[in-house]
Amino acid sequence: MFRVGLFILITLVKFAHASSSGSNEQNNVLAFHADNAFLTERVNLQRNPYSTSVDTVQMLVDEIGYTDPVLHVPLVRSFAYMQHGENICVLNKIKAPEREKNHLYSLPLSFFQTQRFYQLASLPPIEKEFLDEKDRILSISRVLEAFPDSFIVLPEEYSFGERIDDDLKEVNREQILRIANNIYYSRFMEMFSKGKSDFALIFPATLYRSFGENMPIKVRSYSIADNPDYVSGHVICPNTPQGAEHIKRINAAIKRIYLTPEFINAHTRYLPAQDKQNLRTIIEQSIEKLMLAN
Repeated sequence: MFRVGLFILITLVKFAHASSSGSNEQNNVLAFHADNAFLTERVNLQRNPYSTSVDTVQMLVDEIGYTDPVLHVPLVRSFAYMQHGENICVLNKIKAPEREKNHLYSLPLSFFQTQRFYQLASLPPIEKEFLDEKDRILSISRVLEAFPDSFIVLPEEYSFGERIDDDLKEVNREQILRIANNIYYSRFMEMFSKGKSDFALIFPATLYRSFGENMPIKVRSYSIADNPDYVSGHVICPNTPQGAEHIKRINAAIKRIYLTPEFINAHTRYLPAQDKQNLRTIIEQSIEKLMLAN
């Protein structure tokens, strides 16, 4: 049904592809940045499936004919370059209101279950006063305040979305261990697997890719109240005429990728069986709305 519903759009997408195919010369000046080592060490360098973010970015660069490696640049520096009109775009970022004011976003390139809040099972369970009726965390900052001798590991520069970002601003700085984005996941996984991080805020798919069904330690897992169940990753480009041209070309490529079976497979292959169908449905519904709206 999903494919049938989108069939009439394929001709329009192919037409857009034909009109954008003459833009390959832009590859000579456009540079993709990322602060995620998985992207910078694998895209256009290693072809094996690795993660949803890596696989979908690889699909995008293949589709637009971008053959250079992704440059590893701290996010703050990438945004500074864009503010000065540099011809770069940043890969795989969640939308944040402050960023949307000054930058252009692509269509979603990837979809993820929202980060969950993990607690070491060796700690006392989180009290009911900090949970809603569905046992979702009401406030991360209040939970950490109730565990004053604990800490959480977070990346230096990262947006978890407006709801969580605002909450984290209220956390005592002494309870946050900040790790550089380029080594965050490797360091975090090492610490978490050894029980050296009391709390964690991370995508379920990331934990599953690292540990599968065999978590090395016992943890409790909580959803976060007033937070969406799913989020999407986007390409961010500068709000300039050239940036707008790049977004136009990137969006045309993403629409073509949406129509391939591999797009959804790049998401579901990294999830446990019980989560696959839910995410598949979310992606199909989102794509249908996006294709009709754009």
